[in-house]
Amino acid sequence: MEETVCPRIYRFGPFELAVDTAELRKNGVHLKLQEQPFQILCTLLEHPGEIVTREQLRQQLWPDGTFVDFEHGLNTAIKKIRDALGDDADTPRYIETIPRKGYRFLAPLNHDAAAAIIAPTPSQTRWRFRTPILVVAVAIVTAAAFLIIQKLSHPSHLQVSTTKQLTFSGNVVPGPTVETDGRRVYYFKFYDGHLYSVPVGGGAESSYATRFHLPSILHISPDGSTLLVNEPRPALGNTGRIWLLPTNGGPARPLGDIEADFAAWSPDGKTIAFSQKEAIYLTEDEGATPHRLLDAGGSVQWIRWSPDGQRLRYTVYDPKTIVSSIWEAHRDGKRPPVAMKFGVLTNTCCGTWTRDGRHYVFREFRDQRTNYWVATESWSTFGSGKPYPFSGGGVEILAATASPLDDTLFTVAHESSGLVFKLDLARRQLTPVLRELSVQVPDFSPDGKWMAFCQVHTSQSILWRTRSDGSEWLQLTDPKLNVNFARYSLDGKRIAMMAKWPDRPWKIYWVSAEGGALHELNVSIISQADPNWMPDNQSILFGQPPRYFAEPESPRAIYIHNLQTNSISQVPGSEGWFSPRLSPDGRRFLALSIDEHKLAMFEFANSKWRVLLENSQKQLGAPFWSPDGKWAYVNFYGENGSVLRIRVPDGAAEEVLSLGDVVALPGCFAWNTAPDGAIMITCSRFNSNIYALKYE
Repeated sequence: MEETVCPRIYRFGPFELAVDTAELRKNGVHLKLQEQPFQILCTLLEHPGEIVTREQLRQQLWPDGTFVDFEHGLNTAIKKIRDALGDDADTPRYIETIPRKGYRFLAPLNHDAAAAIIAPTPSQTRWRFRTPILVVAVAIVTAAAFLIIQKLSHPSHLQVSTTKQLTFSGNVVPGPTVETDGRRVYYFKFYDGHLYSVPVGGGAESSYATRFHLPSILHISPDGSTLLVNEPRPALGNTGRIWLLPTNGGPARPLGDIEADFAAWSPDGKTIAFSQKEAIYLTEDEGATPHRLLDAGGSVQWIRWSPDGQRLRYTVYDPKTIVSSIWEAHRDGKRPPVAMKFGVLTNTCCGTWTRDGRHYVFREFRDQRTNYWVATESWSTFGSGKPYPFSGGGVEILAATASPLDDTLFTVAHESSGLVFKLDLARRQLTPVLRELSVQVPDFSPDGKWMAFCQVHTSQSILWRTRSDGSEWLQLTDPKLNVNFARYSLDGKRIAMMAKWPDRPWKIYWVSAEGGALHELNVSIISQADPNWMPDNQSILFGQPPRYFAEPESPRAIYIHNLQTNSISQVPGSEGWFSPRLSPDGRRFLALSIDEHKLAMFEFANSKWRVLLENSQKQLGAPFWSPDGKWAYVNFYGENGSVLRIRVPDGAAEEVLSLGDVVALPGCFAWNTAPDGAIMITCSRFNSNIYALKYE
């Protein structure tokens, strides 16, 4: 009987090459490849892992007597192969160039060699009963081989091969996200209503004006034509009207009448999921008829669809614990949502899938720092799903999005540093302090000769002591200890600080101004903040951190701890107050209400509280005193921060400073006064840029 032979087929990654029919397919889709590039690829596949020399390829395709520019022809053919495979000569996954020698095929190969299939003879019919067993055995072996090859050709860990910086302005807004259509990356900048974009390979930045003032990008449509944007209203947190903003410069149009916190398109572009506080809704007609999908049990802060469009993963923020977690729900809403378990990671947020759905990239916030992690989706028995760190080093990655066209992640890498200025209020004269250094929150010894301050870089903050002229530096704390700020004792001999070790709560510590051992307060209060030395130089007045730092449901109060007797007492009537600031004479202190809308003063002589300022619309922060104790100062936080002062005897208040008028930097606030009465202004200087990270 005539024998029928199966065609030879090579499989590698998502590709399949059929030799006999001269076809190259990717995920079943036919790719166009000319004859000579096809023959070269066949030759490389016949010798996987081996060097195929340029001379071998010349003899095969351009035999002696053929007139051709061999070098140019071969280089062109290899380039066409790489274009078809989506390969990169600098970071090859499939074809490696061996300089001055030839080429080598790198990827693991599944080669179905020619096999003969012969019709059974009558003498073989007695074995037919064994056929089902053989079929099952072959199927098991084939499946196991396929899984092993898939495992080898698709490593479980996402590995970054190249990194390229795309923006250089340093003021890219990192959140909630940047977005890409695979050709350009879209983003906003701080206090700038223009929509910016840059090519994914780098190049000139483009922009156009929008109707927005402080917008946030939420997502991009699958075809890359439209961005979902909102402009949160301060009184409503993240909530704002949702707009559809064309990426080509057209005018924005509203998504119906919807106001939401976050939103995202489904992969087919037909459905938008959006959140309003604790609920998630779906709409399929640009906002006209939304329907409720589920209640999340907490504030929904992020939404993304799975690549197959059947699931949603979203972040839920619990205001009672100040912790966010990632959940998954099915789009039909018929099965209850489940929490995603990522090992010991707790405060997780803002995940997104890579284009092939094999990896899930998300971030964790711990110890005042953001880090990104990667979890491999459990596509087989080999996929553990255990997350591993993606970011590290000195910079933080605050946002990440995946290209829909190739294996690239676009991230916003962030570094922060500090600047301190001295402002002569009468002359409006601004002078930098330690101009060349990254410093914040200085404090002066009572005689004005010494200064303590934090030297900061991103999440690291080290306490130093110097003379006021910047000489005689002395490092006082370990770099692993994150110091928030420090205060001199009234005799100038000791310095108390608010600080924390990794994975531990905020505590009060003190150290000699000449350096030496670090001492911790021996008190039962779990989280402590805002130390002040009492006039006896032996007692420390302190409070507790704001709710967004730790223990949001715990009551707040203000305490005095005596170092000699190891005794602690609560200040009468201090429940619900924090951020104490002792007056220069030690007779009274300022404090903020826990909602940060009131400033009050406590008198030790009569144990009386007096509200000096109340504003339900603006957030108050960082109170401090004038050197003579006659004026109380407080910051109004916001886009255009300002400083108010209140005359203590009669409570008369006036705005004395608009920070934006004197310092052209975001993140500035008045901290305290220098011995000569000048106001010390401390600023956070941000450097946020977009990077393209090729992975494999």
